[in-house]
Amino acid sequence: MKKSLIALAVFGAFSGAALADGSNVQLYGLIDLGVTHFSGGAGGNVTQLSSGVQSGSRIGVKGTEDLGGGLATIFDVETGFCASGSTSAPATQSAYCTGGPGGPGFMGRQAWVGLKGDFGTVQAGRQYTLTFDDQANIDPFGYGLTGSISNMGTVGVPARASQVIGYTSPNLSGFTVAAQYMFGAGMQYAAADQYKATGGYNLQASYANGPIGVTLSYIRANDPSGNAFVKDTEISGSYNFGVAKVVGYYTDNKPDTNAVSTANLDNIKAYMLGVTVPVGPGAILASYTHLSNDTVANAGAKQYAVGYTYSLSKQTNLYASYAHISNDTAAKYAVGDSTDGGFAPTAGGSSSGLGFGIRHQF
Repeated sequence: MKKSLIALAVFGAFSGAALADGSNVQLYGLIDLGVTHFSGGAGGNVTQLSSGVQSGSRIGVKGTEDLGGGLATIFDVETGFCASGSTSAPATQSAYCTGGPGGPGFMGRQAWVGLKGDFGTVQAGRQYTLTFDDQANIDPFGYGLTGSISNMGTVGVPARASQVIGYTSPNLSGFTVAAQYMFGAGMQYAAADQYKATGGYNLQASYANGPIGVTLSYIRANDPSGNAFVKDTEISGSYNFGVAKVVGYYTDNKPDTNAVSTANLDNIKAYMLGVTVPVGPGAILASYTHLSNDTVANAGAKQYAVGYTYSLSKQTNLYASYAHISNDTAAKYAVGDSTDGGFAPTAGGSSSGLGFGIRHQF
């Protein structure tokens, strides 16, 4: 306890000094706990108290420093944590809660610094990929809850990438463009291969004005030989009618068949149709996702999802969601949530998930 108090006192002292120099430093976080029930898995049904159902529990520090002339330094460092305590759940449980090898590590969610000005924004470090942001923004479930499109594997697109330099243009009458370059050393190649090839790149163009939103993105991730184990094109759009927001999403991943990777190298296409209907201080969520595999026969899947969120305040909300996946005879996609990857059924089986809980942001 004394060590914790000392650490907080030191952080407060540094924050105070930073504010005195014209900087703005903010400690922020999110804690999400819910009861989940997954059925149809190969190991049987699972009921548990889960950390990070709608959004992964996290804590971070972000800030800006005004450099004058419209230029500012910006940064964000963020780590995940397990809010439900230790667990003996299956290996598919989040590494934050199992402490297993390969977990995200300290400040493993984000860690970047950049400059922002009239020219746009430049960021360097570990960041969300542009394509992942597109998926999270278009998904009525916010890439969380049991209805997330991530249950369909997000078609192999990485959520985050290390050793990234990115640029985002200023907003020009609703239009923005962005790009990210990924160094090979950030792709977790073997030590002897990490400098042999470009890790990859991500391009994005978007338009948002009034009720209309449209985004087009392309991402390529390479193996040490320069072959793409992810080569994905996505387009998404939305229209807000006021009484409901309707969204659509399409993705086509055509990786190089000779790429060296443990990832799935199949040519996969998927589309999602969804809707968000405001109801008082809450909203009803629904989506339908269809996935097809052009490489393997009978390896497609369909997902139906419904949910509801209710805001108790600007920072706290309650949620409930249900999703069901029907797999073709050679597929085994599974319902999960924002943190758990799902408990996969045997090939051709179905999977269902129900979750309800509370999320608080601070």
